Amino acid sequence: AVLSLSLSQPFVGPLYHWRTSRPHEYAASPLNAVGDDNAAFDAGPGHGAPPRNIALGSGDFLLDHLDHRFALLLANDAADLPAALMAVLDELRQRGVPLQVIVVGAQGAVAGAGLSLPDTDGHLRRRHGLRSGGAYLLRPDQHVCARWIALDARRLRDAVLNACGLKR
Repeated sequence: AVLSLSLSQPFVGPLYHWRTSRPHEYAASPLNAVGDDNAAFDAGPGHGAPPRNIALGSGDFLLDHLDHRFALLLANDAADLPAALMAVLDELRQRGVPLQVIVVGAQGAVAGAGLSLPDTDGHLRRRHGLRSGGAYLLRPDQHVCARWIALDARRLRDAVLNACGLKR
């Protein structure tokens, strides 16, 4: 709103400062996962950083698909999600945790995922350091909570419960 108003009202300009208008990285947040693979990644945003807003197509960007829930960005080539992952997702949802599953780079719909996003040239995966089976967990404020080279359902569960302040 401030940005829009600053285009037409000169008094707003001083309220908008480039240093305070960028996303902040919460690298030391207690909401970040302990025991994920954050340190093993050679690319992509780390703990507490916002995800990269990758163009998926003309006028379509990654952040357009995120909402107020936790988001699991999963690089998956299979036609459905693993049973262990589905069990953990069901458990978390039964505990009231809002969670969306977004599969990146699948050739079509993936059973168990809420959304499949194209990544035909692999750009999204490369910019986030993802290989097949890897994943990012984004908090509802759209910052990285955890990331895994190979997603393990138990560690996903632990990361979500930690970020929610719930007992494991």
